[in-house]
Amino acid sequence: MFDRITGQHLHFKGQHQGEIVKIVFRRSIFFLIAPYILSGILLFITFWLSMYLPNTIPALQAPFLAAVFDFIIGLIILFVFYTAFLTWTHYYLDSYIVTNQRVLTIDQIDFFHRKVSEADIGNVQDIEVIVNGFFASILNFGDVRVQTAGADQKILFFDDVPYPYKAKDIILKFAEANRTVELHNAYTYDPNKQDPNKDTNDPGKDSHIPKF
Repeated sequence: MFDRITGQHLHFKGQHQGEIVKIVFRRSIFFLIAPYILSGILLFITFWLSMYLPNTIPALQAPFLAAVFDFIIGLIILFVFYTAFLTWTHYYLDSYIVTNQRVLTIDQIDFFHRKVSEADIGNVQDIEVIVNGFFASILNFGDVRVQTAGADQKILFFDDVPYPYKAKDIILKFAEANRTVELHNAYTYDPNKQDPNKDTNDPGKDSHIPKF
């Protein structure tokens, strides 16, 4: 599914050592297709007007007015392609990541600015699902609000994700799995056992962060 990605091959900037990406959510593909349809309609109308108006308004055939008219048509076409690219950028880069350690939301505000929020997945306490509107009900997408417990309480927002109730169950499943592992490690901790992932000859090796 295009708006839900799984696999051991997934990595992201800032990923911790030993952290495994379980699933990546994106907004429903409706928020990619609908703007593209509107852009296509606007582009069709623009091309139609560029051919129809000069033939029906003789004044537009004058050199100066024809140049102004062509300039305006060019600006509209440029605007359509810019908004189409911006729509794709937001859709592709806005991500909601669930790993075996954390829950992260990545919001691409503009081309050079993004906001990343995160919380320990073991601290996930409550998840609320909100489905509002006709299209959300028909196409089955909605908002998922993840609330964490602990000293640093947070609320993370997964906006307009597909199948939000399934997304809620997936997050709760991984949160419970994380708590089970943490509890097991607490009872079986051996201070004399060396971390197999740590190279004692290279103190900086275990701090390496995989990147894209």
